[in-house]
Amino acid sequence: MSIRLGCDAIAEATCPGGGWRTFRVIRAVNGPRAGQVISVVPYCTLEPQIDIPGAANDIAKVTLEQFRKMPLIASTIISQPENFSLRNGNAHLYASSKNQNFNITLFDQDVRVRAIPVTYAWKYGDGSARTLKYSGGPVADHGFDEETSTSHVYKETGDFPVGLTTSFRGEYSTEGGPWTPIPGLANVPSEQITMSVWRTKKVLVADNCNQDPSGPGCSSPFEK
Repeated sequence: MSIRLGCDAIAEATCPGGGWRTFRVIRAVNGPRAGQVISVVPYCTLEPQIDIPGAANDIAKVTLEQFRKMPLIASTIISQPENFSLRNGNAHLYASSKNQNFNITLFDQDVRVRAIPVTYAWKYGDGSARTLKYSGGPVADHGFDEETSTSHVYKETGDFPVGLTTSFRGEYSTEGGPWTPIPGLANVPSEQITMSVWRTKKVLVADNCNQDPSGPGCSSPFEK
């Protein structure tokens, strides 16, 4: 809430020693009490400290309900290699996520809001799940025998729907003031992906695949 101060002296010498009493009038410029007289304080010599009754209730505050209604962008699920793994191998999955910033207006006041991802709840589609406090990231030349901090091992073959819910904490700043935390979290589900899990098949052959392309071992080494 912005305020406007005004000071007026009365004609009568009503202060001790014959001075003139001054009245300080505080009016609300914006906010829920815009245009209202907030307080009238008389004084004689030193101007008293400004006290705005009920000012705490006039400051724009972002509630958890308002925070959850903001257009928070869900994390993107990424796998290496894309949507594919081997049975008993390490399927590398990670979340692509970032801080998000919003500018809104409440009670005619400019409010900045930021959302910060704090936890990532994974469901791997095979009945297992876990929640992590980190998103993970790409791994160069990742192999299925290489475990990562966000990888998952599928014990069976098949197609598995992978889901992710990212929890964001929020905080806001009113009229450029300090950042204030918003109690609670906003949970934002991501679009699922499907992981295809295959098994490898080893065959010892002595034939030349150039001469017999249909021979053992000449087709794909992967088998569902």
